[in-house]
Amino acid sequence: MKRFIILLISISFWQISFAQIPATQENKAGFRSEVFGGLILHTNGWGGNFTYSKFKTYKTYNLFSLDFVNIKDPKEYRIRYQVAPGSFTSSFKYGKVNSLYNLRLSFGKQRMLYEKQREKGVEIYFVWKAGLNTGIVKPKYLEIQNTEGVNTTSQERYDPDIHSKSNIFGRASLGKGLGESKIALGGNINAGFKFEIARDRENIFAIETGIVVDVFPTGVPILAYADKELLFYNFYINILFGKKYYN
Repeated sequence: MKRFIILLISISFWQISFAQIPATQENKAGFRSEVFGGLILHTNGWGGNFTYSKFKTYKTYNLFSLDFVNIKDPKEYRIRYQVAPGSFTSSFKYGKVNSLYNLRLSFGKQRMLYEKQREKGVEIYFVWKAGLNTGIVKPKYLEIQNTEGVNTTSQERYDPDIHSKSNIFGRASLGKGLGESKIALGGNINAGFKFEIARDRENIFAIETGIVVDVFPTGVPILAYADKELLFYNFYINILFGKKYYN
């Protein structure tokens, strides 16, 4: 994931250096709002974004944004192992007691730093946002081998005191445990740069990259025998699509 994000960032800056050749300047003062969204990739997960932006000045827009992402602990890792000759478990996160999904509701601004001077140019914005987090903490379930026989399993909530490599047969279904989820409230702040490369002035195709910090004051337990996580910081890249409007 980290290598993929670094590659996309490198492509973004290559586009900038290649495309900034002066030409006829476009008048963008007529746009009053924007609606865009897309895919979020960050160093410890992925998700989606939806943003509404409202004209404030010619080069400044207010942003109202909604993100939904999963957040992994940087120390977690996936394993699978052999239970019999030629038979392996499905891969699972060993020692992970909860999954964290985060809904961010945030407000911020984007300010134009460099205006596109030609059709194939790149427009550059500085973006910052801050807001509230609603974390969904879902308990982790695994496929556990029953004592009655090697071919019978059941889905059980992971308990590090009784479940180990001797009886874990793999991951459970994705939605298992969703009804037992708990809510963790917190806040977020992020800052980055958006590179808009759409050819048509009414359309939005952009890549945004920066850093985001999520805080949960009560802590979120993710890994067994580890302290609750209060702070998560991630480098991110957003791939965005949308439209600009005159009203």
